[in-house]
Amino acid sequence: MRLWDVGSGRALGCLEGHTRGVRGVAFNPASQMLASGSSDKTVRLWDVKRGRVLRTLEGHKASVQGIAFSPDGALLASASADGTLRLWDVGTGGCLAILLPCPEGWAAFSPDGRYKLGGDIGGSFWHVIGLCRFEPGELDPYLPSPLRIPGEEPLVAHPRAAALPANGAGR
Repeated sequence: MRLWDVGSGRALGCLEGHTRGVRGVAFNPASQMLASGSSDKTVRLWDVKRGRVLRTLEGHKASVQGIAFSPDGALLASASADGTLRLWDVGTGGCLAILLPCPEGWAAFSPDGRYKLGGDIGGSFWHVIGLCRFEPGELDPYLPSPLRIPGEEPLVAHPRAAALPANGAGR
């Protein structure tokens, strides 16, 4: 990828690392970081000033088609041709959740195996996740801790929100 100074039209540098074409890029609104998604199935986080890769995020099974940062720059979303959208913690590079769309709604999974869903996807849930034919929540009474994340609980604990005091002081 080439970085350009829009005002002068001068090339500022070249970022090398992806092994296939870059399909999407986004600048972090809170730092000098750039994210890129590629046909090589990876997302890379770049230090723009130094021109080097900070992290390579892996997990998609097909080309990464789109990239977007949260407004505060703490989360990154990547959309792939594998039909998933992944949410990443920019600070650690960890995958926080995998979202799967389906015709009747959506399902999302966290790395700890828990899930959350929206819409009326009962009939297609087993097919979307590729596991078994149980209805959402059917096994909850038999498990030591429920796998389904309750409706009022967020899918992802926002990394920066956890560091703020509950009363909002320090904002």
